[in-house]
Amino acid sequence: MTHLHHGWDKQPDPAVRARIDELAERIERYRASYYAGKPDISDAAYDALEDELRDLDPTHPVLARVGTPVAVTEWEKARHEIPMGSLNKVVNEAELEAWAARCDELVVKEGGKAISDDLFVAEKLDGISIEVIYRDGKYADAITRGDGIMGERISPNVARMRGVPQKLKEKLTLSVRGEIILKLSDMKKSFPGVANPRNAAAGTSKRFDGQGCEHLTVLFYDLADHLDVTTEEQKITFLRKQGFGTPWTAKGTLKDVLGIYRKYASEIRAGLDYEIDGLVVRANSTAAQTLLGEVNRRPRGATAFKFASQAKVSKVVEILWDTGPSGRVTPVAIVEPVELAGATVQRASLHNVGNVRALGIGVGDEVLVSRRNDVIPYVEEVVEKGGKTEQPPTRCRRCSAELVTSGEYLLCRNQACPALVEGRIHNWIDAIGALEWGDKLIEQLVEAKLVKEPGDLYKLKPKQIADLERRGDKIAKKVLDELTSRLPLTLPVFLAALGIEGFAIQTARLLVASGYTTIEKLLAATEQELAGISGLGPIKAGMIVRGLQGRKAEIERLIAQGIVPVTQEQEGPLAGMSFCFTGALSRPRGEMTNLVEANGGRVLSGVTKELNYLVSAEADSTSSKAQKAKKYGTVLLDEAGFFKLIQDKGVTVS
Repeated sequence: MTHLHHGWDKQPDPAVRARIDELAERIERYRASYYAGKPDISDAAYDALEDELRDLDPTHPVLARVGTPVAVTEWEKARHEIPMGSLNKVVNEAELEAWAARCDELVVKEGGKAISDDLFVAEKLDGISIEVIYRDGKYADAITRGDGIMGERISPNVARMRGVPQKLKEKLTLSVRGEIILKLSDMKKSFPGVANPRNAAAGTSKRFDGQGCEHLTVLFYDLADHLDVTTEEQKITFLRKQGFGTPWTAKGTLKDVLGIYRKYASEIRAGLDYEIDGLVVRANSTAAQTLLGEVNRRPRGATAFKFASQAKVSKVVEILWDTGPSGRVTPVAIVEPVELAGATVQRASLHNVGNVRALGIGVGDEVLVSRRNDVIPYVEEVVEKGGKTEQPPTRCRRCSAELVTSGEYLLCRNQACPALVEGRIHNWIDAIGALEWGDKLIEQLVEAKLVKEPGDLYKLKPKQIADLERRGDKIAKKVLDELTSRLPLTLPVFLAALGIEGFAIQTARLLVASGYTTIEKLLAATEQELAGISGLGPIKAGMIVRGLQGRKAEIERLIAQGIVPVTQEQEGPLAGMSFCFTGALSRPRGEMTNLVEANGGRVLSGVTKELNYLVSAEADSTSSKAQKAKKYGTVLLDEAGFFKLIQDKGVTVS
């Protein structure tokens, strides 16, 4: 039997070996495109494939290789003064602790001090590695990573980038290593339409005309060891003193590093203006690094502490087209089960029809499934094609009506579609604040054809609900009592509950505050009249008028059943009074707003001549709103004054 160089004692399962060979070939191919600045797949997809190979064959030679040979281009080849190798990585706290323990064991055995109490940590930048050379204190050369030994000389481009001093503060000859990055703020401002900062940085840094390089930044983190420095901390201090831009760094114990990692993973990373994919942890002592030597052709005394993977490769087994409550049709990929962020994922969103076309996805394709920030899983990219490209449907899967295209979306416009009916009922229940009405109950009522519009809810008999599966008399009484307990409805709530496009509760409140205090006034309003209201405009005004006219018959049926929105005069003890809340209050703003509106008052979003009372934490506030209120003669109240006022008017405050 042939002994394999992968380190096994016996021949692996043929299917496993085939997968290993496939992964090795693909990783080499993707690595080549990555270092050429034109990656075929994302970093996350590449990491997922490399992790799979590492699980199947930890000692495979592909995992030990660094970079890729320099492709033939117009840029001149050059040899590095600092070999630009890669780092080994750990992906969880247990692995970092094991790395530190092994380093401690080895360095102590060689007569050195344990490293766990003296570690140096820096952000692991997700950019393009570069070596920059200075001679007699002046900028001289810049070479890309390439294969770690030879790279491409792109000196004119790097000279234009931020963070690269043209002259050092001392006349030194030295070689420094950094990372070319595109900050997210610069990407938004100078590269409109670009979604991937690393790809943009790679392409821009190698442009022959240098265009756009002035928007890139280089952050430096290493220098050649011929200078008299004995720690990583001294290296960074030296770089900063000479005028180099550097990433954030810190020094501490293993416990400190774990705390820093947790804070980055949970808070700091999301707020950075550039992308990082982990932290680099090193023995602070350069002597300890020398004692530790290398493993797998990479330094043992340093490791990349990667953030937990939130993306894995899987295969598409089916694509569904789900019609949602608004009529929007959302494509969903059903994939082979993968574990992501502690959950087994089999469904992944494809967002919209435009994204399906852009991905060119189909059943049988190998895809990267992500569950970033613990939200709904989605497909990030197609890693490898394996089937025919999916063709979007032409008819709704719920009602068979013909679908229409609107921008990036497919829409079902059939108002009788069960999905849309369920959506309108959901919206009504949510807007009026009725409890106990779950998704399943609404779905059952629509499926049984007992409910087609909100007015039908008020026609339901207890027996009709009790006879539904898993219901009964007790539940039937509870949900119907909850429904009627919300009556009467104020006009803003009634309007928002209709679910007209562009007509949320804030818009409804704005209309009422602008004098449209009855449903009759609103039904008679023209687009031109509503467009004159500050904060609406002609587009929204048109949507409101058309939406109300389209639902006019339904509104009339609701009113005929006694579901009549109360006018301001009928609303309660605060009718005719307007309030505005500002600053930090002891109760949530929404709770204060509901208290006023439920008793007939109006809540304005800002200070106007129509405002009666401005409520803030302090009655003698000097804020800009308070100054404006005083100018208009508006009464200023603190919370105690507000509650006394409304209680004097007959409002019960809990």
